[in-house]
Amino acid sequence: MRVFALLSLVFFPSLILAQPSPIVQASRVVPAPPTLQKPRDIAKIPDGAQPIYFCAERATDWLRLANRADGRFKYGLQPALKTNLDGDNYLSQVGAGFALARAGRYFRDERVTAVARQSLLTLLLETMPDPDDKTCRFSAAPPLAISRLHANGTLVLAIHELANPGTDLLDKADELCNYIRKQQRPDGSLLVTIGPNLVRSHSPDGDAENAGWALQGLIRSCTRRPADWKLDIVRKARGSYHDEWQTNRSIASVASQTPAYAEAYLLTKEKAFADTVFAMNDWLVGLQYRDEFESTRAHWAGGFPRSQNNKVESTTPDISSARAAVSLAEACRVAKHAGDLPRLQRYERALLNNVQFLMKLQYTSYNTDHFTPTFRPNIIGAFFASHQDGNIRIDYTQHALTAMVQYLDAVIE
Repeated sequence: MRVFALLSLVFFPSLILAQPSPIVQASRVVPAPPTLQKPRDIAKIPDGAQPIYFCAERATDWLRLANRADGRFKYGLQPALKTNLDGDNYLSQVGAGFALARAGRYFRDERVTAVARQSLLTLLLETMPDPDDKTCRFSAAPPLAISRLHANGTLVLAIHELANPGTDLLDKADELCNYIRKQQRPDGSLLVTIGPNLVRSHSPDGDAENAGWALQGLIRSCTRRPADWKLDIVRKARGSYHDEWQTNRSIASVASQTPAYAEAYLLTKEKAFADTVFAMNDWLVGLQYRDEFESTRAHWAGGFPRSQNNKVESTTPDISSARAAVSLAEACRVAKHAGDLPRLQRYERALLNNVQFLMKLQYTSYNTDHFTPTFRPNIIGAFFASHQDGNIRIDYTQHALTAMVQYLDAVIE
């Protein structure tokens, strides 16, 4: 009998396989992954906007590849010497993560979104809870080294740009917002407070710019985590900074604050927000270099000069003009929803001219023939500083990419 059983195992294994297996209850059920969004259809983009679409797509690819295995981005490069640039800083890293998150959402690219999410998780490791209030979180770096308002606001923005950030990241974003909430002064302005002392930047322009990023983060977080106090902070800050801007105008403060007031207007339809957006961007449009320049300066057209401390410097336009593009894209959204057709046309024309200027500052396959074929992938898609400076940095690409994506997302579609 034992011999027959052994022969059965050798010659008739199916007799063993056919026997039913015991049923084991599942200890954990993993839900099916959500259906991925279909890639964006380029055929639906107007012909005139397709070059901008491809420009933004190249920039997205470059920024994604610039992300290292540790989650941080390669800061910059001097292509002429194949040398990495010094000056890496937390704000540039956070800005790159924000730009990549926005691009991943617009292009519906899961790879880009995954890289953006990983970069944000890495950057959140460099934040810490407030020792005196565990509901608040801020950058672990000393406040004199970086602006906590700028860093917190941009981190919140980036988290809410993700298609599905998850509860863990949204909770962290709320803690960052709670810290911003505690920095508002009685007059509505935002300044970091350390004990009895106020931490200021190098200039009033810098203080206003940092506050603008914080306000952007607060109002953007209202999309998933609405709270009346967030809107109240933005309302109070608008009144303070609108009055200050009248006597101390700068492009940097306009570029950082316009998106906050534009988003607040779209949420509330309060006229005061639209009035501030229009006042700031009417002034901004008036600074733009026109096509009427002499032939030696034709490449200036669409760019913007520098401005600080209420003074405009008629200098050669460079990649910093991308900040103006971000502001103009948001102003277009407000003019469109407010039904102000003359302003919408004026802003769209200025924005398009600005974007076309920026496109000339991007490395492509057409302007990199003088580099070796093996080196070109390191720079194609990145934006360089100016027509006289070919260096690239992640913050150069950040501002240009966010502006172009906003143009495609909010103005074209």
